[in-house]
Amino acid sequence: MLRLSQGLRAAVRMPRAPLARVRGLAQAVQDPAASQPADANKEGKAPEAAPETKGAEDEPQRVSLESAVEFSMPGFTAAETAADPEPMPTPPRESNVPHRLHVQSTRNNTIVTLTTPTGEPLANASGGTVGFKKAGRSGYEAGYRAALRIFTRISENQPRWRINSIEVLWNGFGQGREAVFRAMMASEGEQVRNMIKVMTDKTPIKIGGVRPKKRRML
Repeated sequence: MLRLSQGLRAAVRMPRAPLARVRGLAQAVQDPAASQPADANKEGKAPEAAPETKGAEDEPQRVSLESAVEFSMPGFTAAETAADPEPMPTPPRESNVPHRLHVQSTRNNTIVTLTTPTGEPLANASGGTVGFKKAGRSGYEAGYRAALRIFTRISENQPRWRINSIEVLWNGFGQGREAVFRAMMASEGEQVRNMIKVMTDKTPIKIGGVRPKKRRML
């Protein structure tokens, strides 16, 4: 303590001495052995390196799974995390979703289209494709034959298209609407009728709206 106080007094008497020098002086007074490597370097002797010892400290620490889980998730124990979680509900398979049969009946034509559950077309038939021309495409017979053709395509390709159920979507109030319905109730449409699960009318109905078109004068 006496040597430490003397060194501090000498540092205080020199006001221009930097603070690092004062700290170095105090450290040298407290630990004389710390200054030995510096003295050895001045004399030209290299400091002796400490021998490398491989002990238990150099070996990597092995942590068990339970301790790692408990450390990473303090709110849960290893037994709770190791338990099987509750089974999640499985989404419905695409085969369970019904295919769609669109029936569009207007004043000029009747179009029947079969699509996948995602909306991709598979087959279609209309009054024009069954052999009718001009005004005959919107008649009752044209709609009936178009329905029979699409029913035949469904029967032939049911396994390949994986058709298990059908949803019928009606659009329009033309003559072909009634014709397609009668074709479903006939013996030719029995196979398709048994696969129908849902029927939906998606005909847009105008409530108010704009001024109608001028009536045609014949």
